[in-house]
Amino acid sequence: MKIGFIGLGQMGRGMAARLLQQGHELIAWNRTYAVAETLQQRGATAAKRLEETLDAEVVITMLADDVAVEAVWIASGLVNRMPAAVVHLNMASVSLRMALRLARLHQDRAGHYVSAPVFGRPQAAASGQLDIVAAGPRDALAHCVPLFEALGKRWFDVGTEPAHANIVKIARNFLLGAIIESLGEAFALVEKSGVEPAQFLDIITSTSMSAPAYKNYGRLMITPPPEVTFTLKLGLKDVELALQAGGDTGVPMPTAALIREQHLAAIARGYGDNDWAALGNYIRECAGL
Repeated sequence: MKIGFIGLGQMGRGMAARLLQQGHELIAWNRTYAVAETLQQRGATAAKRLEETLDAEVVITMLADDVAVEAVWIASGLVNRMPAAVVHLNMASVSLRMALRLARLHQDRAGHYVSAPVFGRPQAAASGQLDIVAAGPRDALAHCVPLFEALGKRWFDVGTEPAHANIVKIARNFLLGAIIESLGEAFALVEKSGVEPAQFLDIITSTSMSAPAYKNYGRLMITPPPEVTFTLKLGLKDVELALQAGGDTGVPMPTAALIREQHLAAIARGYGDNDWAALGNYIRECAGL
């Protein structure tokens, strides 16, 4: 399939490389042209102009946030120049407000739009092990299935309304924040009484809390990773997306508000560029450990 790919950050680079590995044709664009050039040796075309990415069957956007989507996809006018036969596949994490706006923009011009945010870190993106939540009109979504199969170990269809995929991503990431906060508190509690956090982690993940989130983030608290791929500052962004969505939909989220305050305090203490799991290390510090 011929794909336009916009946004080659840590996640985007891995996803683009995976699609090339799976035999897809790629026209790649990034704000920093040199980043797109790095994919040329793998067979991609490095686009110097945004419009070049529209010469494709599907255009994937993997942009950092709402501000980037506004600048690159909307303010640039790209959304209005998209050919009628092309599908816009937005795989980035955006706010519920932006998700609804994108759906309206495409609907107003009878464009094909699918939202499919991903779960996973850059290593999972590069190896095709992402989890993908997708939603959109049936024909457009069906056209994207080969891409989901190339990029993910599993994908979930949550209906015809694109924003439904985004609210699932937002709610899921809020839960991750809650897990990290509660793990950090529990680790500090047992350690202050003389029990090693590693032993506690083994106990809880061998019994009722065997989910990967507990295992992975618990390990990251005990042994910080040599390379940071998802910072605590990015975790704050996800918690704030949940709070904004809760405000917009009339859903009280007191836990999210508490977690936001903890993130802000940890950032003020210098943890912002550490892994998201470092929130637990900040809690440990506050406990005098």
